[in-house]
Amino acid sequence: MAYSRGESRSGAAAWWAAVRGLRHEAWGEALAGYLFIGPAVILFFTFSGYPILRSLYIAFSDYRYLVPGYEPFNGLNNWIEMAHDKEVIAALGRSVEYTAIYFVLNFAASFLVAVLISEVHNQREAGFYRVLAYLPVVLPIAIAMLVWRQLLNPEFGYGAYAVKQILGKSAPDFLRDPRWIVPVLATAASWKQMGTNVLLLLVGLYNINRELYEAASIDGAGWWRRLFSITVPLLRPTFTIIFVLTGLVLGANEESLIFFSTTDRGPEDAGLLLGRLAYETAFRLGDLRWGYAAAMNLLVGLIAMALSAVIFRALRSDTN
Repeated sequence: MAYSRGESRSGAAAWWAAVRGLRHEAWGEALAGYLFIGPAVILFFTFSGYPILRSLYIAFSDYRYLVPGYEPFNGLNNWIEMAHDKEVIAALGRSVEYTAIYFVLNFAASFLVAVLISEVHNQREAGFYRVLAYLPVVLPIAIAMLVWRQLLNPEFGYGAYAVKQILGKSAPDFLRDPRWIVPVLATAASWKQMGTNVLLLLVGLYNINRELYEAASIDGAGWWRRLFSITVPLLRPTFTIIFVLTGLVLGANEESLIFFSTTDRGPEDAGLLLGRLAYETAFRLGDLRWGYAAAMNLLVGLIAMALSAVIFRALRSDTN
């Protein structure tokens, strides 16, 4: 079919008009998207992005807050000093012990509670147990630590009394014996944060197809066999999230600061975790060596990143 020159020009003009309209529409949608995410991006870079970049810089400097204008770059001197600082090494050892105990208690208790709640088929009753499990998370950490301090009081604490009744002898002095300080702090912290992991595990448990359990039951698989053959393998993605989040407690400091106080490190400095030492170095000791404290926190971050990489690699290799 033949078209006149005028019809061809009008068709081309319409086509270009349509293209320009699509372009303007796309730019308009993009602009609207940027306007929506803009405030969040600005807030992130103001309160998170800039502090992170700033801390990375001062971690390699001898920045002292009380010395005006003193911020010399010192390279790896902070890291060399940490390697020879016995207090830092001891605090790091306590933080590793704290993290290990926290991981075992938190994960074991969370998994047990989540599995038990998932076995409750009455929706109202299951909802009540979910709320009950999450209550410690919404409890202020100051109140939680003070409650645990009173429970473990050797004279009138219910926890100490229960241990005495179970063992048939006097309970250890949980508040004054240096050997018990880190386990007590880790136990209190794991109880405080257990509810979050319970909900994460419940999401994974509720998403497992119930027909898998029914088929396994028909084949003769018992409860424990179904747990380790179906539940655990299908919850590996959730386990990954929980394990990675657990690695972040390596730099914990609030529990020790609240459990004892900002001026008391516990008996024989047993409550001096690496996160608390970094806090004291930055805000309490001497001329406030922010550079040295930033290096400690960066060390914690690097260790947490390494643990996360190991966790991802291990769970990925297990699933292949």
